[in-house]
Amino acid sequence: RVDDGTVGTGARERRVFDVHRVRRARASGARRARGVIAVGDFVAAEAPELARVTLNLSTLAARQGGGDERNGSDDVEVAVSFVTRLPEAFRVSESPITVPGKLTRYGLSEVVNHLLGTETPTPFDFLVDGVLLRTSLAKLALKVRASAEATLVVEYVPALGPPTAAETAPHDDWVSSVDGSWATAVVSGGYDNKARLWSPKGKLLAELDGHNAHVCAVSLAPPSDGSAGSESAVVLTASADGTARSYAVTVKGKKCDVGDIRVFKGHTGTVTDIAAAFGVAVFATASVDGSARVWKLDGGEFAEEKKVKKRKKSKEVDDDDDDDMNVDEPQIGLGEELVLSGHTDQVRAVSWASSEVLWTGSFDHTIRSWNIETGEEIESHSTHHGVHCLSVTAGGNKIAFGGVDAVVNVWDAREGATAKGCLKLKSHEGWISSIRWSPTNEYHLVSSSYDGHIKLWDIRGRLPLHSVQTHKGKVFAVDYHGGERLCCGGDDGKVRFYDVQTSKSLLG
Repeated sequence: RVDDGTVGTGARERRVFDVHRVRRARASGARRARGVIAVGDFVAAEAPELARVTLNLSTLAARQGGGDERNGSDDVEVAVSFVTRLPEAFRVSESPITVPGKLTRYGLSEVVNHLLGTETPTPFDFLVDGVLLRTSLAKLALKVRASAEATLVVEYVPALGPPTAAETAPHDDWVSSVDGSWATAVVSGGYDNKARLWSPKGKLLAELDGHNAHVCAVSLAPPSDGSAGSESAVVLTASADGTARSYAVTVKGKKCDVGDIRVFKGHTGTVTDIAAAFGVAVFATASVDGSARVWKLDGGEFAEEKKVKKRKKSKEVDDDDDDDMNVDEPQIGLGEELVLSGHTDQVRAVSWASSEVLWTGSFDHTIRSWNIETGEEIESHSTHHGVHCLSVTAGGNKIAFGGVDAVVNVWDAREGATAKGCLKLKSHEGWISSIRWSPTNEYHLVSSSYDGHIKLWDIRGRLPLHSVQTHKGKVFAVDYHGGERLCCGGDDGKVRFYDVQTSKSLLG
């Protein structure tokens, strides 16, 4: 366990139950009359699978609560029924049992592992009425206002392990952005005016240049012609030079071929963010000019990078002297399909809810959604602080955003603009620089901050699952690369990879 209350696979999860003592509760008869069985009771006839449960819960409760009578509501027994959505092999009986109220998720995890009879204990997280357990069981029961007489239904789910450092990939300058949505490669953007493509193991595949100022954001899109599946994609870049670029790339093993390069010009200031849409060949950009724009992937104009026309060299020409070579200059062209105007300050973030709906976040203290078919604003909501980053789940049900207030805000669009629909996750100590939803778990997201940390969250609770200092200075960007891997970049000029294992993968 670490200071922020995160779950790992440490000594608590590996602790072996005391199987040498069995305690029969004095009130076992009354409990059985209500159909509730104490874990300490040896009642094979009523629940054969409990016959092997011989742990001393009094000892376990003492370890959890320290025997402190000041715990108040913790000094009770709670009737619980364990349920799960895991496969049958990892399910225990739903027959009610009583456990000490001072047990936390560590103690409950031991109980479930013992009921399962697993040789290697597996860490679990627990939910009561959809709320993640981060206190004692009794305190959470009070929080969700569970009846003292009712059996508490406790769902157990695989716990998320702490991120562990893996590969590191160097940039020549600060790393401003990352996108890990493509299984074949990760793309990053930097203050050296370049984007880079990396293998999943952090090996450099390609450098993508052409911008005249630093790259502010990157995104990945499928090829505009819909071809080539996992080997091909389009890298999108947004830059402080006021342009966006697209690079058609094909990766085969350790080789990366760069095809057509297009330039999209229309913004009158730094392009702060860029995002490819779902299932359609368009992308969106945000800018300090106060607008967001939508472009077709096959729009813009081709940018022919410098081509050297070969000529024969005379003996008088030095091999290193190329001043007389003919150079074709890059072509820059317009190509926006739609301009979204309405924000009154810099637009800092764009994120797609669907192929028809785009969300934008701005320093004008609002987030707004737009109909891409008509260009009209659908709705606008005040955020009370400037929005620096924004991430929307597919379908647009949940919007996460952050900025100068160091808070990760999660808004459930289905609840409307109500207090119930707004969740504030507080743990960072600096600007929120990036937020991404997990591609494999609808309740999980990751955030990065200028405080040098990335934090993993489950929105069913208010505390981070894990907090890791990934860079000594600011972290500018973070993203998932599949369900069990993270990539991030910061002002140390490095892209760092982290492995994140869930106990679900341990279960097979």
